[in-house]
Amino acid sequence: MPAFAMISVVIPLPDDRGQLSACLQGFTQQQITVPFEVIVPTAEPVSDDLVAQFPDIRWFHRPGLRINGLYNAGAAEARGKYLYISESHCVPQADCLQQAFNYMRKANVKVACSASDGLPGNFVSDGEQRTFEEDFLRWQSARKSKVAIRGTMIERALWEQVGGFHAEYGHFSEMMIGRKLESLDVRTGFAESSWVSHGNQVCLRELANELIEYGEDECRCSHLAAPDEQPNASREWLQREKLLNRCGRLKREQWLEWARQQIRAIAMNYVPMNSDRRYDYFLNYWRAAIRTGRLNYLATLKGQAIAPATATTKPVAARQAA
Repeated sequence: MPAFAMISVVIPLPDDRGQLSACLQGFTQQQITVPFEVIVPTAEPVSDDLVAQFPDIRWFHRPGLRINGLYNAGAAEARGKYLYISESHCVPQADCLQQAFNYMRKANVKVACSASDGLPGNFVSDGEQRTFEEDFLRWQSARKSKVAIRGTMIERALWEQVGGFHAEYGHFSEMMIGRKLESLDVRTGFAESSWVSHGNQVCLRELANELIEYGEDECRCSHLAAPDEQPNASREWLQREKLLNRCGRLKREQWLEWARQQIRAIAMNYVPMNSDRRYDYFLNYWRAAIRTGRLNYLATLKGQAIAPATATTKPVAARQAA
């Protein structure tokens, strides 16, 4: 990779879902007319064989960081005018970066998302892809700001201005950076000729774990983040006093959600149904997993004083953990 780069691609590890080699090969062999570099920040040590296979990659070991903290670490080492953030289970089209770069200059925007499709999988991966696409369409129609970690190009100066991801809030920090961009009147463009193929989850349990964590981080944001960094609070957070103060209600809600999820999983896996009906089950499973995470966070507050949502400083311990 050159000493100077116009574009710095940041791809954190782990979470490769078996696509790492295809991902890194795709990004290191881009057909592009401007110099670029690929940066891979990792939470765990990588093998010497992997480093030898991709000698042009800039590897950085940052132990203890979660995924969005690794994006920040990679961006801090970047030399490009533009950052392109992606995931280690995304396989780019050969001219993915060139198309995104062309769009940024032509449309005169500071942030642009690539288009994406899903790699072959099963009904779980199909459901995740459809959910992402429908949400993406809603975002476009609402003209909202979004940083999709499947593939987004952003001016590095703007990234630094907004402070990157608030990594202590996990994947919910992707919502927070979108709100921050909107507060600066920055809207995200859509580089529809720039493509990545995303490796979606194929296991309901692993998908649920990610969504539960997202729900926990969403409530953590409502609890601890500054008001101007909080998207709209969830229904569960707004009802927290009722859930926390009525004897047994929170535990009952948690148990009912768990039971419904078991029924949905059994139905999707074993009951014959058409694809649309299975997707309805999947979408309810998706939403309920996030709700489970919200309830789990509230359960950690049982018997504790709830900090006001108007807090203006970040908890030091949370930042250190990130």
